[in-house]
Amino acid sequence: MARQRTNEVSLEQGINRIVEGTHMEGIIRSEGSIRIDGSFSGDIHTAGRLVIGKSGRIEGRIDCMDCESEGLVLGELRVAGLLSLKASSRVDGEIQYGRMAVEAGAQVVGTCRLDGEQELQLASKDGDTRIEDAQESRLQQSA
Repeated sequence: MARQRTNEVSLEQGINRIVEGTHMEGIIRSEGSIRIDGSFSGDIHTAGRLVIGKSGRIEGRIDCMDCESEGLVLGELRVAGLLSLKASSRVDGEIQYGRMAVEAGAQVVGTCRLDGEQELQLASKDGDTRIEDAQESRLQQSA
């Protein structure tokens, strides 16, 4: 029998937290939501929502339903639903998302790919944002 999944987090599931001043390493697997205000190195897999606070830092691979970030992500970020990058957030790495909202001031350096769409190269330097077709960029570099 297949198990039904929902995007909603019940009160019984609660929210898993890594508070500011705490550093953890390893693998986190959760059906519920997660909030990171400290630092984490490793893999995070959650069927719920991931919230990265202003003091939050994640280095590794993230797979989640929805993500709201005010902090720093270094590595691979895969969001099935909505990725929301607040003004204080920074992402360095590969991003795959279902939908994305980016506030002015957010910094993204790496590869962005809408699920099922063409890969895009996104670079943000000194407030000047460029979006390039990654395949075209590779062709220009090899010429």
